Amino acid sequence: MLQDKKRGHPSALYERGHTSVTGSGLFGRGMSPIKRGRGISANREVTKLGELLAATLDQMDRVAGLYPYLDRLKGIERAELQKLINLCENGAEIADLARWVEYLQKPRTEGRIFIQPNGRYVMDTTGTEFTSGRPIEVYIPGGPDRGWHLGRVEHASRYGGYYFFNDTGDHCPLHEGMLVAVRG
Repeated sequence: MLQDKKRGHPSALYERGHTSVTGSGLFGRGMSPIKRGRGISANREVTKLGELLAATLDQMDRVAGLYPYLDRLKGIERAELQKLINLCENGAEIADLARWVEYLQKPRTEGRIFIQPNGRYVMDTTGTEFTSGRPIEVYIPGGPDRGWHLGRVEHASRYGGYYFFNDTGDHCPLHEGMLVAVRG
């Protein structure tokens, strides 16, 4: 939990759900106060990671395109190229990491959600309407899972309609006034 340096108690900004004084979070644009080591900013390192992942995915596509050359190789060379092609064709984890890095670098806006007459939730600060599959960040104000969680909106009758789908399996129904954030 963030501590208010002047008063030594939990920051009121954190209590209202802000992720930082600027509200931009660790990966947000314009973030400069978080530094590690000898002047290495987290934002610069994440940007570099995104660039490297994009280059890696491009190279994986090129290696996967070498399939026609397998017939020209024999023995271990053929087996090695086949293995590399298979790994590059099934690089879903790397592509998923690249998507998350790209997502986390987008500008972030917080607001509250309210239900519309059509049954869908809308965010007060952006007018964003939430439908199934839409990325969303939800602030859970109490309990052991207190804090921000990243996931997406889904719909199911067992949750009473739209709900927050969390990759950890801790799903929860959306409700009016809930503090959320979107990026983009």
